[in-house]
Amino acid sequence: MGMAAGQARLLSITKRLGDNELKAQSITQAKIRLSEANMVAGDEYVRALNKSQLKYSTYDAQGNVSYQKLTAANLTQYGPLKNQYVIVNSAGQAMVSEKESANYQNSDSLEEFLQNYDEDEKSWYTNLWYRMNGDSDDKSSASQQSWTVLSDADLNSSKWIQYALENGIVTLELAQRSNSEDSNAPVDTIEWKAVAYTSALDIVQDTDDTDLAKAEAKYNLALQEIQAQDKQYDSQLKKLDTEHSALESEYDSIKTTVEKNVERSFKAFS
Repeated sequence: MGMAAGQARLLSITKRLGDNELKAQSITQAKIRLSEANMVAGDEYVRALNKSQLKYSTYDAQGNVSYQKLTAANLTQYGPLKNQYVIVNSAGQAMVSEKESANYQNSDSLEEFLQNYDEDEKSWYTNLWYRMNGDSDDKSSASQQSWTVLSDADLNSSKWIQYALENGIVTLELAQRSNSEDSNAPVDTIEWKAVAYTSALDIVQDTDDTDLAKAEAKYNLALQEIQAQDKQYDSQLKKLDTEHSALESEYDSIKTTVEKNVERSFKAFS
């Protein structure tokens, strides 16, 4: 190989080595991005594992328990064998349904209010009247309203109540029999006491199996795609490494040949 051809070949190999190294760097960066994608997929799966669905438990006359997604409706609306709760906003107002609001506003007294309900419900709605109205059986003229309306949409939304409770937007109060030591107090006196939703025996936290299954399937698919792409990158890097070694060997060989040719040329003219 002549010196000119050798020099040209060295330049060509140098360019190819540079291209080779650039490709290797690009693939290495892509592998790093794959690692980050793997972490993101893992984080999403962990969040799904940690995410729980609030459920409300009820018992029938035989003591059998059943569970349903927690809503403001099943938590606060009348039912036999149920504890009575009210949802309270940040202003301390009891949040009542649109129907309960209308019944209260159209009543001038507890007696009128209870006419909207059957005999089994009267004790429950008597408690609610006093929470909304204060101690009087007659409609209160308090300057600050102690209740507000909860829309039917939010009343029946499991997402709304879970978000509101978990983020401290609302709290709960439970109707409990009074422990007053006053001998003149009625036996059935009820007090509304604040209770943390995490301590309420009727509310349980349960993993949503459907969402968990979807999250697991999504994670496994992402992992398979990441692993498959990673193997392709490894194969490409191995091929580039082999090519790089071959180019370096060829470069060294040609360089040696060119140097010897230069050396012989100088000897010939000396």
